[in-house]
Amino acid sequence: MQEKAEMPTPPELKKDWCFYTGITMLFLSLVLPLFALLVPLLRLPTVLAALISGAFLVGGPEVLAILAVAFLGKNTFDYFIYIIKSGVLKILFPATVSKARYYTGLFLFLASSIPIYFYGYAPHVMPQGMARITILAASDLTFFASMFVMGGEFWEKMRRIFIWEGNQKVEPQTEQQA
Repeated sequence: MQEKAEMPTPPELKKDWCFYTGITMLFLSLVLPLFALLVPLLRLPTVLAALISGAFLVGGPEVLAILAVAFLGKNTFDYFIYIIKSGVLKILFPATVSKARYYTGLFLFLASSIPIYFYGYAPHVMPQGMARITILAASDLTFFASMFVMGGEFWEKMRRIFIWEGNQKVEPQTEQQA
């Protein structure tokens, strides 16, 4: 089994006035839509209230986010991407997972196909309306989640399925290898 390569060291984070201005603008771009909920409490004329709410919901956050990116710069962006990737990769793609976690993921992987077969071959068994859509959507989400539960070894197995390895001789296992 191949060892995973270590993540490179994080980029240097320079905390100057541009950094703090960019972080402030990024925070405001996330919080600004919440202020639209307060606009009706100001008892402004309807046109003015709609204009202000629209600016809080649509225009303002985007402009602030673009300005935040401009102030933060490429190094800060690279730093945040490094932090996100290293955290997500450790959680979703551990080098090895326990046997119980792998078999749980495999069970979810296989069980998620059951509602799809019922829908295709015995649709009268499935409930009607939104319940059917909810069951099929949950089945799809379970299928995708199962791949992450099984961990990095599963992804390596899936990758190897699509690689042609030529005419390799398969040697039978001996009792010592088994």
